[in-house]
Amino acid sequence: MTDPVEGLLHDPFPWETTEAVRFANRSFIVPVSHDAEWDAGDMGCGELILHLRHRLRAMPGQVLKLIARDPGAPEDIPAYCRMTGNRLLDAQPDSGWYWIRARD
Repeated sequence: MTDPVEGLLHDPFPWETTEAVRFANRSFIVPVSHDAEWDAGDMGCGELILHLRHRLRAMPGQVLKLIARDPGAPEDIPAYCRMTGNRLLDAQPDSGWYWIRARD
């Protein structure tokens, strides 16, 4: 039987998931790398979305780590990504962290 983890080493985009991968008795998290980071603080989602739009347009194909503490962000950020074609790679709403790949 081959080692199931071995296949991950050849994955060209291993950072695009943070789901726990479980094989036998092993569990680990594949980290999400990012090209830029923006701390939007407590900025309200209306203003946050406007700024986010400009940032993502300036970095096509790259990954932005967004830190947003607005209470509406856990619903608004994923919805914005779905509507605009940007890819939400991971979200940790309790921490206010979102990794978004800007569309090309």
